[in-house]
Amino acid sequence: MCGIVYKSNFYTPTRYNDFISACNKLDHRGPDDFGYLFTKDHSFGHKRLAIIDLENGKQPMSILNHHLIYNGELYNMEELRQKLKEKNVSLESSGDTLLLLKLLMTYNIKALDYLNGIFSFVYTSGDTVMAVRDMFGVKPLYYTMIDKDLFVASEIKSILEYKKEAVVNREGLCELLGMGPSHSQGKTVYKDIYEVKPGNVLLFDRKNGLRIKQYYQLKAYPFHLTYEETVLKVRELLDKAIQRQMISDVGISCFLSGGLDSSIISTIASKNVDTLDTFSIDYEDNKKDFQANSFEIAPDREYAKKVSEAIHSRHHPVMIDNETLVEYLKKAVELKDSPGMTDIDSSMIFLAQNIAKFYKVSLSGEAADEVFAGYPWYYRKEKESTTFPWIRNIKYKESLLNEEYRKKLNLEEYVQKEYDMAVAEAPILEKDNKSSIKHRQLCYLNIRYFMTNLLDRKDRMTMGASLEVRVPFCDKELVEFLYNVPYKYKYRNKTEKKLLRDAYEGIVIDEVVHRKKSPYPKSNSQKYHTMVKEALSDCLKDKDSVLYKIFDVNRIREIMDSKEELDVPWYGQLMRKTALLAYLYQIDYWFKKYNVRIED
Repeated sequence: MCGIVYKSNFYTPTRYNDFISACNKLDHRGPDDFGYLFTKDHSFGHKRLAIIDLENGKQPMSILNHHLIYNGELYNMEELRQKLKEKNVSLESSGDTLLLLKLLMTYNIKALDYLNGIFSFVYTSGDTVMAVRDMFGVKPLYYTMIDKDLFVASEIKSILEYKKEAVVNREGLCELLGMGPSHSQGKTVYKDIYEVKPGNVLLFDRKNGLRIKQYYQLKAYPFHLTYEETVLKVRELLDKAIQRQMISDVGISCFLSGGLDSSIISTIASKNVDTLDTFSIDYEDNKKDFQANSFEIAPDREYAKKVSEAIHSRHHPVMIDNETLVEYLKKAVELKDSPGMTDIDSSMIFLAQNIAKFYKVSLSGEAADEVFAGYPWYYRKEKESTTFPWIRNIKYKESLLNEEYRKKLNLEEYVQKEYDMAVAEAPILEKDNKSSIKHRQLCYLNIRYFMTNLLDRKDRMTMGASLEVRVPFCDKELVEFLYNVPYKYKYRNKTEKKLLRDAYEGIVIDEVVHRKKSPYPKSNSQKYHTMVKEALSDCLKDKDSVLYKIFDVNRIREIMDSKEELDVPWYGQLMRKTALLAYLYQIDYWFKKYNVRIED
């Protein structure tokens, strides 16, 4: 994996020192090598994490007036090599960078239809620019316009470094406080800085300016397989995805929480290597303070141990202490360039740092719940929601704002408008009944919005430790297939993800196959809660804090002093009171660290 930065020079020359500073902001994404290329029309910067073709993969890569900077991995390289062979195009190395460059030179934009992988890249041919993001948004890519020129980077921090300002307007605040910690497709919290949407390509040249084209979209089609046939197809597709995502010239490890998804990946991966190292995260005091709820029935640690013993992996349980968990709330902001998912971001950084001591690549079970209908909003009353089911308690969030910003932002209206636009995009069939339409829409929302947010978190927190994480459940063929599998196959016998469980019955240990779904673990520590309160209290001692500008601070203090927990999470499945206080703390830190200016 890598970090990329690009600027066109059509209208204004590149400020070289600022451009190099912008690239240096991505050192964590590519500590192994770096490269720059400055031409009359283009400026390229690349930070490399070397994983495939260690000797010949140096970037930027150029052939005549064709140039490429690339972040990612292609999982169907053999198929792509065959495409080039059909055109009598030779390859001088085994790497996927040269393969992608020659594919683009040969097929141009049509090449995007052939790709299966995780990637973001910028390709130029003459004065034509193509900036591309993978189908499901596993790899990040952002852009802005600077004096009519295009500026593209893997992370927002590079754009901010070059622009020399961080501005948030009304829309950005609505993203932060209404949609947050997720975000709307294509938007960021910053004014005039945008995300390249998953499955989209930016096309830019002097004659036409900037154009945005969607090169990939999920398709709805009639489904005719029996349940038994579907079970076998799922196993075939997922096994294939895991095996091809293990392609690497360096070692592979696995995340193993003890939940179904990571246990499947670790089990299959273990069959393809001599010895597998697995890693899990746990929190100080969780054993003492754990309280079961409808989502978290039992701690993960014993299940991870059982799976590891069954597959003979070398398992490494990683424990994060409360002091580090709080301290890393700030590091998480710096990696994401905005507030995020608080303690589960902190712990992800810490886990990634521990894995990165030994490995550059790891496999993770992210995205299984989105494509196999594992979340409670697929089968509980939330499935009838007429807004994003994970953005809960929006009125409660509005109640935290002061009167001026409640009126100015109107968060409920903003979120509803985003939802209405999003749900209208879902591909459906004319003959779909009401129930089928609802499931497709919910599945689409989860893939395009909730999953993208979790992938964004996974990339930023792990690449902050120079660790590439691959996600087999986001395999193109698997997701396309599951989008059309009927809900009654996914949720069966009152069991969530029954289809996935049946696919790996007898392969993964029974204790996990029949275990109730358990989300990514978060801290239950009372000490952590107290430390977050103290950190937020320190913020409130500063009367110049942005919290005084936007929020009803007396209301915040009431929440801090109350011993009552929130009845309903304000986001997702588990983000309740402690996460809310931590999010407010991150907002304060972010505004100060990034010198954010609110545009009134």
